[in-house]
Amino acid sequence: MLESILSHFSLPGIVVKAERFGSGLINETFLCQCSDRGIVRNYILQHINRHVFIRPDWVMENVETVTEHLQSRLRREGVADPSAVTPALVRTRDGRPCHVDGAGEYWRMFHFIESGTVFDTVRDNDHAFEVGRGLGRFQALVADLPPERLHDTLPGFHHTPRYLLELDAAVKTGAGGRAARAGEELAFVQANRRLAGVLMDLMDSGRIPIRVVHNDPKVNNVLIHAATGKALCMVDLDTVKPGIVHFDFGDCVRSASNPAGEDTEDLDSVFFDRSRYDALLSGYLEEASSFLTGDERSLLPVSVSVITYELGVRFLADYLRGDGYFRVRSPDHNLRRARVQFRLLEHIQEAGL
Repeated sequence: MLESILSHFSLPGIVVKAERFGSGLINETFLCQCSDRGIVRNYILQHINRHVFIRPDWVMENVETVTEHLQSRLRREGVADPSAVTPALVRTRDGRPCHVDGAGEYWRMFHFIESGTVFDTVRDNDHAFEVGRGLGRFQALVADLPPERLHDTLPGFHHTPRYLLELDAAVKTGAGGRAARAGEELAFVQANRRLAGVLMDLMDSGRIPIRVVHNDPKVNNVLIHAATGKALCMVDLDTVKPGIVHFDFGDCVRSASNPAGEDTEDLDSVFFDRSRYDALLSGYLEEASSFLTGDERSLLPVSVSVITYELGVRFLADYLRGDGYFRVRSPDHNLRRARVQFRLLEHIQEAGL
């Protein structure tokens, strides 16, 4: 089957290998090698998960728009081969950005960035700086891309008040009396309810501008140069859409500043590493200061609390509903995840953010 799919893409030479690649949970990903007169080149082939992305055509239109914009910006900056340092699509033989097979399944291909590597966790403060710089660099490069050119492929994403209403509904209709086992967590949610509307109120008021944002800026979506340790680019662009920079910054800090990770079973190991936050913020501002407004910059710290609160609420709501959204390994997995986020939020608040 893969041989048939690959035949639709404009590739040099012949395909000599195609095998599963990476640890992604959403799309199927394959590493393909082509040989052309003794030169071997690598490419990434992906099958888009239509159960997650209901409008894969919109996803691909967004990806095409953003990748072409990134390459154009880099060329203007003097980068001779942007596909070596930023995601770039390989078009089909008839010039399309993806191939749709007979079953309506979407397949797309990217040039493989040979010099890059990724890490699932932040190694040290230098790495945290580069993660922040990579995010800031991406946002700076798309700062002049009108957000109205992109589809909203994830309606309601990062709408914290909506997630809170979903939690309220889950308390009333929850599975198996789980609300009784989450009393402390529900009380914590209630005590911090004021956080829910902070970013959305600012966004709706027009005080902070709508921009093109990544929406999934976890550590392993920042590609790092294997030799220099410097950030190369952001990858996994399926979630790119209009939003506010605080969605990205808050989530990036949330994921990078807790060395214990969000799946730890040891709550006492959860803490907010202020030195990592400071390093990540410095790296981010090195690139993002070129376009941020004063209000955007001043509101960066509170975004960390809001996004951490939001994820805790989402984990807790899913637990109460019976674990229908997040993949779990045990009946209380989502409850433990919520506790980790709420403990992290307590430390963030203690740090004065």
